[in-house]
Amino acid sequence: MNNPFEQLEDNFHIIINKLNFLESKITSDKRWLNISETAYYLGYSKDHIHKMKNDIFIINKHYYKKSGRLLFDKVALDNWVTQSANQLDAKDIAQKVLQGLI
Repeated sequence: MNNPFEQLEDNFHIIINKLNFLESKITSDKRWLNISETAYYLGYSKDHIHKMKNDIFIINKHYYKKSGRLLFDKVALDNWVTQSANQLDAKDIAQKVLQGLI
């Protein structure tokens, strides 16, 4: 008679191996990340990454569009994460300059 706990343990090991494989793909030296990988890497949802792309990230700095795909630069994302909280990003600076002109 099959023990259901043995079967569960086997499935658990399969799931852990798959998760380890996915994590190794994300944390590797891979520089360019797609939306899903970026969401996993930063710990945000894919919807939030799209919102950040529109509101925070700068095209040709944080991400690039190639053949209809969005590719995020892992190095630029790391710099964005570690930048000082009191530093303004380029969009904030541009908005402040434009407000000063009006």
